[in-house]
This record gives sequence, C-alpha cells and structure tokens, in this order.
Amino acid sequence: MKLNKLEVDLGGGSLLQIANRSHVQMMSYLIETPNGETVMIDGGYACKEDAEYLYEILKKRGGDIELWIINHAHEDHFGALLWMLENMKDFNLNIKRLAFSFPPLEWFKTAEGGASYKWVERFLNQLKIHNINTELLVKDEIIELGNMSFEILNDCSNYLNYHTVNDTTIVVLAHFPKRDILFLGDLAESGGKDLLSSCDIKKLRCDIVQMAHHGQNGVNRDFYSVVKPKICLYT
Repeated sequence: MKLNKLEVDLGGGSLLQIANRSHVQMMSYLIETPNGETVMIDGGYACKEDAEYLYEILKKRGGDIELWIINHAHEDHFGALLWMLENMKDFNLNIKRLAFSFPPLEWFKTAEGGASYKWVERFLNQLKIHNINTELLVKDEIIELGNMSFEILNDCSNYLNYHTVNDTTIVVLAHFPKRDILFLGDLAESGGKDLLSSCDIKKLRCDIVQMAHHGQNGVNRDFYSVVKPKICLYT
C-alpha cells in the first residue's frame, strides 16, 4: 500500500492515509478540505524514504500546505518534516500554519530516559533556521478551514504527571461536512483517562477513529467503548 484513500462519503473533501516507505512504523495523513486545501497530520519517520515520498506527494499537489498539525513529539510523527528541513537544499514547501503543543524542552531530558530530547531539539532548531512560524494548539480551540474544522480536545498541561511522550498527544477531531474523524495519535492509557475525564463525551463518539499508537499499547478498551467507532484507521 502506498496511498490509501478512505472510501467513505465525508460530504466533501477526502482523507489519504500514507503508508510507511521504510520498515519503521509511523503516522501520516493528508486531508483535502472540501475547498481543495491541503492539511497534513504528522508526516512520517525521520528517514529518506518516508520524507522524500511525502515531499513528492505534496509537491504534486502544488506544495502549499494550509495547515500542518503535529500531534506529539516523536520522530515517527514529525520526523519526515525534520528530515526534509535538514537534508533538502531545494526544500520549498509553503507551510502556511504549523501547529503543535509540546511540553517544555527540558522535560524531554527525563521522559523515556531522554530518548526524544535530541530529536525535539533538532526539530525546534530547524523550524527557527527555516523561519517557519508555529502556533500552539490550545484545548477547545476550533480551527476553521476550507468548509470544515479541526477541534482540539485536550492539551498537555499534565505533562509533569506523565512518564511517556505518548501521553502528551494532542487529540484532534476533524469535522467534515457529513462525518467526524477522531485522530488519537499515540495517546496512551493515562492520557486517555485524562481525556475521558476532561472532555465532553459526546465529542468522542464518532464513526471513524484513528487507533491510538498504531493500534497497540494506546488508550484502553474503556476509551473505545465510549467512542463506539464503526471504522478504525490503523497507521
């Protein structure tokens, strides 16, 4: 599988799930809004294969990305963009809005034994080098774009209570004209429990859900019992 389109009537727009080109699991979604704009969620692992493949796809669409969301600070999610910035001398994607919400950089020195610290530091440095403007994803924020919207359901303010980067995942609810899609990123069990306690349960109930952490070691069964999805997306 290279590029898989979700064959469901969304009332306009489309969702493409981009498969990994290397042997590393990753997450990469391309949304075309009903008005034709491009929205990226994550992008893939920090390797040549994933990065160049994604770059080719985006350039064929004109190279303009209206909104690029990174849901948490792991290199199999923001890594493809990082690889492009570090290695492509002719990088010329027009990223109009890049949005994420990471804990403070110092926290990554202790989380997961510090494994993500250097990755996050490199990513933040490259954004400065390339003068890419970023914005903070804020809980309850609704981003209106192209006759659809993206609702931010949580934040990572509890990061001091977490030991894993996955628990700091920002959950995004994409509102297409006819259907909603819940993007869980790599949300883990503790983060999932916090989301259930802080979010309106009605917002979590939707037909389509991206399974947390590639369908393994993510949120627990109680979480999915609330969502009650009819279609599950595995990255």
